[in-house]
Order: sequence, then C-alpha cells, then structure tokens
Amino acid sequence: MSREDPFKKLDLSALDAGRPVVKAGYGMTGAAKTVVRSIEDLAENTKKLMEGEVIVELDPRSLDVSPVADRLSDDDEEYRELRDAIKASGQSTPILVRPTVDGERYIVVFGHRRRRVAEELGIKVKAVVKKLDDIASAVAQGQENSARSNLSFIERAYFASNLLASGMTKEIVRSSLAIDEAMLSKMLGVVEIVPTQVIKAVGASKKVGRDKWLSLRQLLLAPALLKVASEHVGSPDFLALPEDKRFDELHGYLNRYKNKSAAKKPKTSASSREWKSSDNSLGLVMNAKSKKVAIELSNTEAKPFSDWLSNHMDRLYEEYRQSKPEANGD
Repeated sequence: MSREDPFKKLDLSALDAGRPVVKAGYGMTGAAKTVVRSIEDLAENTKKLMEGEVIVELDPRSLDVSPVADRLSDDDEEYRELRDAIKASGQSTPILVRPTVDGERYIVVFGHRRRRVAEELGIKVKAVVKKLDDIASAVAQGQENSARSNLSFIERAYFASNLLASGMTKEIVRSSLAIDEAMLSKMLGVVEIVPTQVIKAVGASKKVGRDKWLSLRQLLLAPALLKVASEHVGSPDFLALPEDKRFDELHGYLNRYKNKSAAKKPKTSASSREWKSSDNSLGLVMNAKSKKVAIELSNTEAKPFSDWLSNHMDRLYEEYRQSKPEANGD
C-alpha cells in the first residue's frame, strides 16, 4: 500500500530544507577523499537528524502513543491491508515522532498504525524524529489527518473533542483540522450529546457522514432514547454486527422505538369550561380529563376565594355527596 508523502503537506516552519553544501573533500581522490566525506557526512546527518530531516529506524516498543486519540477503530480492513503491504514490501512512508522530555523515549505524532504493524511483525519502524511542543504536535497530527481520505466524520469530531480536552484552543483545533467555525460547532455538537460509550461501540463508521450523525444527535436529545441507545450498543447482538452496519442498525432501532412509543401513548380527551362572577372580580377556567381536573382562578378575588374554598372543602364535598341520587338497592 503506497501513500503520498505526508511531510510535503505539513507546515512545520522548524523543518529547514537546507541549502546545497560544497564538500570539503571535493578535489581529493582515493582513501583521503573517502575519510573526509565519511566524517562530513556523519556531521551533516547528525545536524539533519536534530532538525528532523533524516529517517531513522526505531524499536516500536520505545514509542508511546499520542495523548490525543484520533482513531476509533484499528482492526479494520484498511489496517489489515496496511499490515500485508508492509509485510510484503516494507514500510514506504515514515512516521513522525517527538522525543519525550527526558529524551529516553519517543511520542508518536502520527503513524500509530504503522508503529503497531511494526511491533506485530517484530521489525523496526521508520521514523522522522522532530522536537515539537504540544501545539505544534497537535497541528502536525491534525494536518496529516486532514490529508487522509479515510478518516471519518466522527473520528475527526472525536479528535477535535480530545484536542480541546487536552487544553488546546478552538482556534488551534480549527487550524489542525482545516475546518471553519461552523463545522467545528457541528462536530462538537455531536460528541457532546452522543455518549463516548455509544461512539466507541458504533466505531469509525467510514461511510456515515455529518448529516446522519446530526440526525442521531437529534434523536438522543430525548432522555428516554439516550438510555435505550446506551443499553442497546452494549448488547452482544449489536457488538456482533460488522462495524460498517452498526450505525444504521442503531439509528433504525431508535426510530422504531420512538414510533412504537408514540403509538402506545394513550390519547386523552379534555374539555374546557370558563366562568366569571357577575362583578368580574373572579374568573375560573376548568380543564377536565377522564380522571383529572385542573382549575385555575384569576383576578382580584382569586386568592381570597381559594383560601375560602380550602377552608370550606369538607362542607362543600358533603353537600355534593348528599346531592347525588342514592341507589335504591333493588
């Protein structure tokens, strides 16, 4: 599997392309020239390594993953194709890493799957080492993500949310993903409503775009559907589905549940009556259902009359009972 060189797309100002250098041993021949060139090449390679321009081979076990996750799935078909390609032809594109503060290990900026493949195959991973701070690392990771056509909407939204959680500003997030404020708002709107548990269970959903995720978000605004979704994605039947089928299954399940609940909801009929006193100092509105009546009093006498009514409720109810016709018992 060949990939376009991601370093061509990265705007890392600290990466200096350098200028042609005239070798000190240019006019020499034989052993003397070889010695001089070897020493000079070693010095130049050391300089380039410090500037992040030399590809080195590292033990993948010496690399730590980025603290900002951007992928939801690794064991997919694309990962297996990548592993098979590297196994057959070797790693064609290096990953980018940065040294830790103590300089004993490295942190992967991007290329996590290539690092994992190398560890699985028991080989060294080709990498460019570059000293980057957290912001530059996030921008580089985001730019490389933007260059990937296979990173889904929800993975980009998940990455944006994780960047913000790590302390990055929205401006940095927009720059990292090359998106505008409106798109970032939609991404964050999804991950703020759809629980992480649901997102991880559904997975990358490569063929599911923004509009479908916004539709799912709208459904989950209802607390009852949010509870149903959280329970459903944890079921063995759901997790047994292929990842590319899970979103549509969940979305359809929630719509069916919503429609079924609406159909079961009992229809109640209500009647309304109004009354006013002859002096217009008291108004009454009564909304009656089969087993529930709501009475609203208004105007200047509303409070005094309600107090009087409460104090005389026992007598009034007794009068009501006596007014009802008695059963004759025959």
